Formats: sequence, structure tokens, C-alpha cells
Amino acid sequence: VWHELENWRNNLKYTSTLPIFIGYEEREHEAYEVCKFSLEYQNQCRKETGTWAWDDYPDIIQLRSTEIKEYKRDHGEPQSTDFTFTRFWCPYLCDFEGFSLFVDCDFLFLAHPIEILKHIDTRKAVSVVQHPEYLPKGDIKMDGIAQHRSKRKNWASLILFNNEHPSNKILEPDYLNNHLPGLDFHHLAWLDDSEIGSIPMEWNCLDQYYHMENPKAIHYTEGGPWFGGEYYHTRYAQEWIKYKFKMNS
Repeated sequence: VWHELENWRNNLKYTSTLPIFIGYEEREHEAYEVCKFSLEYQNQCRKETGTWAWDDYPDIIQLRSTEIKEYKRDHGEPQSTDFTFTRFWCPYLCDFEGFSLFVDCDFLFLAHPIEILKHIDTRKAVSVVQHPEYLPKGDIKMDGIAQHRSKRKNWASLILFNNEHPSNKILEPDYLNNHLPGLDFHHLAWLDDSEIGSIPMEWNCLDQYYHMENPKAIHYTEGGPWFGGEYYHTRYAQEWIKYKFKMNS
């Protein structure tokens, strides 16, 4: 009950090793590699300018269902990616300690994600970009995958988990594997709304929907240049292509 938790607070003692989980999908391997590189690149930029950064690379984890030995979820639910439900395992995989960040593989970071921490209320169980409700542009997205509609569409595409929050303790294997409907997870329904914190919109800038001058992280939610064709010509396609070039040079 929230009134019993109002004085509870995680003191951010683990931020020096903030683990970042990137959801992995085989058909989007290139997107994953560029997302990972963009995180490493932002870290290197901060080191070169003398601002805070991890000593080497961020602690980046490729999140795959096959790598989670307890993962057994299979209820015939629509799953557009392998990480549809694995994202909610992050607190468990961190032994419910510290904070962790989950991000879809179709992100590109233009700023260091450690900056997100200055925006959060450490009493919250999760912090997300709380996108306003919107209708997807069509019934099909990336690579012919069916588009799903949700009242909290894309809220769970980037999640800063407060792993130690008491309300996240429910995210144990039995609950994660068996709770139905699965859409409850994407609606963050295991939490009271008062336990959901907000991250500025610039950290989850939806390509083809938002038009920001200086986004911190771009989300190619409908598909990105790695799919070719029309995806080369979206508003933020060239940013992704630039990072791919940097990665390969």
C-alpha cells in the first residue's frame, strides 16, 4: 500500500554500475549493435570531456529469453519480439538490488543515459516516458509484424527499474511466467499508478511521430534503416545511419 511506502527511498548506491539491458531480437541484430555502440559512444564522449562516466564501458547485457534459465512463458500470446516479456525480468536478474535500465533494441542514444537519474523520484518503482495515447499509423510495423494497440503504448520500451522497491518484489519467475493477461505487464499493472515515475519525453522520441530538435534517445518504433526501403527516409533515419558509420569506421 503506497501510504506505507511513502518514506521508502532507494539511495542510488549502485548507479556506478547501472546495468543496461537491451532487448535482443535476431532479425534486428544490426539495430542491437548500433544501440549498444551508441551507449558506448556516449560513455566515451563523457570520459573525454571529463564528465562522469563508467571507467570502461557501461554494463550492457544482451537480454534474450534463451539466456534466462527460469523463463518459461508460453501462453500463445502475441509477441512481436523475443523481449516482449523478458524486459520485466530485470529486477529479478539484478537480485532486486540497485537500479537497472531496460531499452528496446531499436533505440539510438544521443546522450548518456546516466542523465536520466537526475529526473527520477527514487520513491517510484519504475520510471518511464509516459507517452500520451495515440493510434499507430497502421496495422503493420517493422518487417511485416502486426501492430498492437495499448492504452500505454511504448511506455515499457524504456524502463528505469528501481529494483529494490518493495512493489517490484512480485516480479519473481512464477509470477512472470504465469500471470495473465500478459498485457498487464506492459500496462505496469502490478503497480499502483502513484508508483510510476516520469522521464522527460526526449528520452523516448518516437520516430515518425515526434518532431524534437534535440532528442536524447530516438526510438524507431515503426522500424528503422536496418530494414531498408522507406525506413531510410524518416525524420531521424540519418542519425542512425551516422552512428552505424561511426561504428564501422
